[in-house]
Amino acid sequence: MSKKIPIIDGHCDTALLLEEENYDFFGKNQLGHIDFNRLKEADVRLQFFAVFVNPQINQFNILEKGLDKLNQILKVIEDDEDIFLVKNKADLNKLQKGKLGILISVEGGDVIGKNIQILDIFYRLGMRSLTLTWSNNNFISDGISDSRNGGLTSFGKEVIQEMHEKNIILDVSHLSVAGFWDVVDNYKKPIIASHSNCKTVFSHKRSLDDKQIKAIANSNGLIGINFAPHQLWKEGNADLDIIIRHMKHLKNLIGVKHIALGSDFDGVSKLPKGIKDVTSFQRLFSSMEKNGFSEVEVEHIAYNNYYNFLNTNL
Repeated sequence: MSKKIPIIDGHCDTALLLEEENYDFFGKNQLGHIDFNRLKEADVRLQFFAVFVNPQINQFNILEKGLDKLNQILKVIEDDEDIFLVKNKADLNKLQKGKLGILISVEGGDVIGKNIQILDIFYRLGMRSLTLTWSNNNFISDGISDSRNGGLTSFGKEVIQEMHEKNIILDVSHLSVAGFWDVVDNYKKPIIASHSNCKTVFSHKRSLDDKQIKAIANSNGLIGINFAPHQLWKEGNADLDIIIRHMKHLKNLIGVKHIALGSDFDGVSKLPKGIKDVTSFQRLFSSMEKNGFSEVEVEHIAYNNYYNFLNTNL
């Protein structure tokens, strides 16, 4: 790799660490995969931060927990002048080396309950992307772990219409298969799968089959490769070559312009061999070039595809 390539990463769960006593986002950490110093070292210029509250544990206070987690992210942004919230196209002009743009996503529409006004509240607070479900069902749709595989509810269709009007990015990762196809049939803007892999390479329930992949590409959307080892390869024995195998499948099926990064850093306890934390991105990029990706293609996957997507859809 002849130069360090800038990065936009479409998914991390680092917000889960913000309340940990032995974690300091602005300090040196042995805990976790991401902090501000490591993001700058890696040249990550925009990081999606997920607001995730486990609905199975917090079913009675999930809205409170979600707002608290969102507030923790906003405090991080307020605490350093080199960090800023990305809410619209104009904010993309601020992206540069040494600074960090944060785009707030909500992972799981459970926090909305059955009240469309809650979606508006999260939007006003800066959220710009919504993963409709985690793996469970909610009032919007079933998730990928629901055996009944139900699709969008009538309320779910109301939610995606509101997302369309507000330019909230619709994320289909974790969504049931029936819910996925309901989105394709009812949502007329580009969609993303922020952190999902290819079922053809390794069959995991959280991954996308080729028809789903093509549908996302046909919407002018993006698929962010997820580094969760158990979703990449059998028995979790994943490495850089396996990550690249998923990328090559996407490249051959739909072209480079629909591939992005969705690391899931701090959302997984184990990483593929060759990835230790966010500073390992550049090692991945070097390996991609050795495996047939041009430098221009790597730049598109690492940064340009998401930049262009956001510049069109925010």
